Amino acid sequence: MRVLIVDDQSIIRHELGTMVAQFGYTPLTVDSGLEAIEVYPEFNPDIVLLDVIMPGLKGYEVAVELKKLAGHVHLPIIFITALDDKRSLLRGFEAGGDDFISKPFDPLILSAKLRAHMRTRSLSQSLEEKNKRLAYFNSRTEREYRIVQHIFSNALDKNLPKLNQLQSLFLPQSEFNGDVFLTACGPLGNLYLFFGDFTGHGLAAAIGTLPTSQTFFTMASRGSSITEIVSELNKRLQQLLPEDMFCAAVVMELSASGERISYWNGGMTPPALIDPDGGLHNYLTPQHVALGILENEQFDSGITSFAVELGSKVILTTDGLTEFVEPSGKMMGMDGVINLLERHSYSFDKIKEDICDRLENHQQKDDITLAVLDCVPTQLNVSHTPEALSTMPFELRVHLNVEQIRSHDPVTRILRAFKAVEGFRAHATAIFTLMSEVYVNAIDHGLLGMDSSLKNSYEGFEKYYLEREKRLDNLREGHVEINVNYVPEDKKIYFEVTDSGEGLTSLQQNEAIEFSELSYGRGLSLIKELAANVEWLNEGKTIRVSYDLARSTTG
Repeated sequence: MRVLIVDDQSIIRHELGTMVAQFGYTPLTVDSGLEAIEVYPEFNPDIVLLDVIMPGLKGYEVAVELKKLAGHVHLPIIFITALDDKRSLLRGFEAGGDDFISKPFDPLILSAKLRAHMRTRSLSQSLEEKNKRLAYFNSRTEREYRIVQHIFSNALDKNLPKLNQLQSLFLPQSEFNGDVFLTACGPLGNLYLFFGDFTGHGLAAAIGTLPTSQTFFTMASRGSSITEIVSELNKRLQQLLPEDMFCAAVVMELSASGERISYWNGGMTPPALIDPDGGLHNYLTPQHVALGILENEQFDSGITSFAVELGSKVILTTDGLTEFVEPSGKMMGMDGVINLLERHSYSFDKIKEDICDRLENHQQKDDITLAVLDCVPTQLNVSHTPEALSTMPFELRVHLNVEQIRSHDPVTRILRAFKAVEGFRAHATAIFTLMSEVYVNAIDHGLLGMDSSLKNSYEGFEKYYLEREKRLDNLREGHVEINVNYVPEDKKIYFEVTDSGEGLTSLQQNEAIEFSELSYGRGLSLIKELAANVEWLNEGKTIRVSYDLARSTTG
C-alpha cells in the first residue's frame, strides 16, 4: 500500500510517515497541495492523508484535483483535522473526502482506517479492470459483427431476388447465423438451391459461408451438375474447416420446367415432398455424410433425380425447428413442421408469428431456417454474362494518424468504393479479408510491436488483446499509409500498408504471417489460397499483397 501524506507541518508529516512505515506500508510525505498533485502520477498512491488547512491550495481544493487524476478508480482521501474544525471538514467531504483522522493520532485507529479504505479501493480497482475488459470485449464483438456482416453481405450478394415460387424465413439464435440458404439461376433457367447448417454459431458460420457461396454461385452460373458442385464444396470445406466443423446440407436443382428435381443430401433434416393435393409424397432422406468431413477420394457425390408433378412443394428446414420442444414435451419433428405449414395455409407471415410466439416462452437453442419451394416453371432469365473487368487503372492512397487509426476502419471504406468498379463485386469478400489482415498486421507488429507468440493459448489471446488495447491507447505518435493500386494489364490489385514503426526482421516477418489473427482457426489456409503474393519491403516496414482478379472464385 502506498500512502501519500500531505501536510505543511513537518512534525505531523514525520509522525504519520513513521506510523505508516511501521504498519508495513510505503509513505511519501509532501508539504503542499501543489507538490501532492505533481508527485501523484509517479507515486500513484492508494490512499491520501490530506491536511484541510494549508498555505496555498487548501485541502479540499487538492482533493478535487487528486480525484480527477485518479480517474475511474476510487482514491480514498482521509482528511487530517482538529476535532473542532467542523466547517472545514464538512467542506472537505463535499469536495470528495472519504474520512478524517484527528490529532492526536491513534495508531490503532489509523491502521484500521487504512485497511478499511484499502479494501474499498481494491474493490474499485477490480471493478475498473473488469469494466476495461468488458469494454474491450464489447469492442471486439462489435468489430466481429462488422466483419461477419460484411462477409455475409458479399457472400449472399448473388442470391436471387425474391422468387414467387420460393418462400423462406430466418430466425438466427444470435447475431450470426449458422444456417445458409443460397439460390442461383443456371444458364438454362434451372434453379439451384443450397440449404445448409454449419456446426456451431457465430464467426465460424460466416467463414464457412464465404467459400461455400463463392463455389456455389460460380458453379451454378456455369451450369455445373449437382455432383460437380457438392464435390467442389466438399473439397474446399474439407481443406478450410477445422476438424470439429462441418456443414450438413441439401443441394438441389429444379429444372426450368419445374418438373424434375435432382438433389444431394448430406446429413441434413430430410426435406418433405408434398403432392399437389397436399398429401405427403415422401421424404428426401440423407444418403451421405455432411460436407467437409471426408477426403474427396472417399466422398460420395451421387445424386437422386426424379420427376415431380407440377404444383408439388418441397419443404426444407434445419434441425433448429424440427428439434424444437413442444409444450407437450415432444420435439416438433418434420411432421410437426408440415402440420404448422398446413395450419396456416403456407402463409409465412402467420408461420413466423406462430414460431416467435412459441419462442417467447422457450429459449431458442439453435438457428431456425424454413423454406418452401413450389415445383412450377422457374421463368428465370437464362442469359448470364460474366461482368468484364474494368480497363481503367486507379490508385488510392490513405494516410492515417494515431487518432484516425484508433477510430476509423479504412478497409471497409475502401471496399465500398471497390463495389462500383466493373468486375470487382465477385471478389469483394476475398479482397476484404486480405486487406483487413494486412492492415491489422501492420498495426500490431509494426506500430505496436506486439509479440504474436502470446496467442499460443486461450489465456494468451486475452493477454494479447488486452496488451494491444493498452499499447494503442498509449500510442502518441506514428502513422500508417495505405496504397491500393489496380493494374488492368496484370488483372491484379496491389495492396500495400506502410507503418512508421522500426520495421520487422526476417524472422518477425514470417512470425507476423504465421501468427496472424486469422491463423487461429479462422483462415490461414484461406489467406494463402486467396493471396497471389505476399512480400515485405522497406526494411520490414511495408507489407505488400497482390490479389489476382483473373483467378477462378472457386479456386
